Amino acid sequence: MIELPEITDQDVQWACKVLGLPETAFSGADGADPRLGVLRENETLDVEACPGSGKTTLLVAKLAILALHWNVAERGICVLSHTNAARREIEKKLGATPEGQRLLSYPHYVGTIHGFVNEYLALPWLRSKDITIEAVDDDICLNWRWRKLPFATRRALEQRRESIHRLRYRDCDFDLGDIPWGRGGVLGRASETYQNMQGVCRDSLEAGLFCHDEMFVWASDLLDRHPEVVRHLRQRFPLLLIDEVQDNSESQSRLLQRIFMAGDHAVTRQRFGDQNQAIYAYDGQDGAATDSFPIEAIKRTIPNSYRFGNSIAALANPLGVSPHGLVGQGGIGRNGEPELVGRHAIFLVDDDNVERVIDEYVVYLRQEFGAAELSSGDFTAVGAVHRTHKDDNPPYSIKHYWPEYDPEISGAEPRPNTLLQYLAAGRRLADLSGETSDLVEKLAQGLLRLAWLMSPEAAIGTRKRNHRYVMELLEGNTDALQTYLSMVRIFAVSRLVPIQDRWDAEYKQLFEELGRVLSAADVTPAAANEFLAWSEIGAVDATKAKRNNVLRDATQDPAIKVRVGSIHSVKGETHTATLVLETFYYAHHLNALKLWLLGQAQGGNGRSDRIKQRLRLHYVAMTRAARLLCLAMRSDAFNDAEIGILREKGWRVARITTDGINWVG
Repeated sequence: MIELPEITDQDVQWACKVLGLPETAFSGADGADPRLGVLRENETLDVEACPGSGKTTLLVAKLAILALHWNVAERGICVLSHTNAARREIEKKLGATPEGQRLLSYPHYVGTIHGFVNEYLALPWLRSKDITIEAVDDDICLNWRWRKLPFATRRALEQRRESIHRLRYRDCDFDLGDIPWGRGGVLGRASETYQNMQGVCRDSLEAGLFCHDEMFVWASDLLDRHPEVVRHLRQRFPLLLIDEVQDNSESQSRLLQRIFMAGDHAVTRQRFGDQNQAIYAYDGQDGAATDSFPIEAIKRTIPNSYRFGNSIAALANPLGVSPHGLVGQGGIGRNGEPELVGRHAIFLVDDDNVERVIDEYVVYLRQEFGAAELSSGDFTAVGAVHRTHKDDNPPYSIKHYWPEYDPEISGAEPRPNTLLQYLAAGRRLADLSGETSDLVEKLAQGLLRLAWLMSPEAAIGTRKRNHRYVMELLEGNTDALQTYLSMVRIFAVSRLVPIQDRWDAEYKQLFEELGRVLSAADVTPAAANEFLAWSEIGAVDATKAKRNNVLRDATQDPAIKVRVGSIHSVKGETHTATLVLETFYYAHHLNALKLWLLGQAQGGNGRSDRIKQRLRLHYVAMTRAARLLCLAMRSDAFNDAEIGILREKGWRVARITTDGINWVG
């Protein structure tokens, strides 16, 4: 245990100043804002914070104040999350301050849960077993295992619609869990098929290939054999802060509880999250069971959102699995424009007019916003299903609304699986922008990934300017530098599209040599060979492709850009306006939530796991918008009486036809 400093009014004022916030950002005008109590609390607690509550900013402010008073040289604060959002916020807001620099260096740790487990537990343990780590990457590892399976085993899995994702183990005995087989049965563990699947998992260990979550298996194995590691980690990190805790899986929660909380001498732990936004759970998994969030006895709730006003709060609140009673304190435009009460809209569309939805959304945006907001606003259209496209049950996915949508570049940090895919992505961007530099950057980024695959332990990663970084790394090797510049001329300047024979006979080897120079690797591991393998890349149609899935409407001035993507890709974001698109998974998502939209149901208590996951996804989607919220649903979703109820709830309702928008409510 460690005695944390008492946070004073002066500390709070200092944090507001450093972060560029108003003096009342954490206290409120009346001094009664729940954020202030969270900021000052030094004991273990769980903070349930609604969308737009400034949760990460609150966390960073707390860290800044703690760093200001931290005087223990060899003990630090451990900050964990699923992304590096907290670290990026520290770098952005505190990077130039001594406090920010201290937080991002020893003895503190600010990073992802996977990064922490890898650095302090799994990787050291595996290296102690003389296992060389080639790659910790789901795609690389699972594809390697699938190709190593006997053909008959692959065929048997495919016939029973069991996928490559079954090739994951959950303990050191390579147990794969129960695999559905036959009519209501499971695959026998003594069967040849099961044994073959376990065999490729064992082989991949020897090959140094791992899925991300399998690192938790080896971290747990270390703790089983050396329980004293827990004492050392608690000594090193007496304070643990966890952001976005609602997305922790059972394996993550179980391991973190074991490291920091179980038994005597638990550390001080403060968790920040929102159970209503737990959108990364699989079907049938209702969050972490071992160490659930929040614990009622130590829960603090922040229900007031600075993102949107009460009109959006009232529409979104029923979809929370555990409704907060959202209070909207935002929704004001950039120039003081009032909240758009009564303007939130549901667009009803039939099968023939699905592709008109986003265009009519743009028409509506032009109607509701002035030129200043149109030119500077962030407008989005999002859906739950974006990778799969089927002709039945329209609208099935985002591609039904916009055929040019490319799911492979939809994520915040999209990453191709082969070097040729990097080159194809670069060609697409260069064709759209007219800038050769876009292709050069993608080529350099792919080469850096190849180097990392050749030597994961080398401190090689992508940078903001990847081409310059590669040039710096090759500066002392004239031959390698000339080879790299030759590849730039061939693939970026001349825009060569290679054929397989030439790739296999020449270019693959040249890139392999460059990867070895960058990584100082003596041999090319299997993961790197897979990355260099030939893959068919379709031609790029620059007239149809859209840079970063942004639809641009320049029919009027100002031009409007609408970002299109999955709900997962926009989690944590704030939009000026959001259009939530109906998609299909066993049923149409929004149609399955009709009762909640009509105000005839609230929360997820007693509902199925699938309904709870639909609620979480669309709660996240409906709480992105600051000013205007729109939904797109099938024309047969509501009858006339139900449309009347929607109007009473604050929705406008329109039917989209070939002639445009026909308002019915």
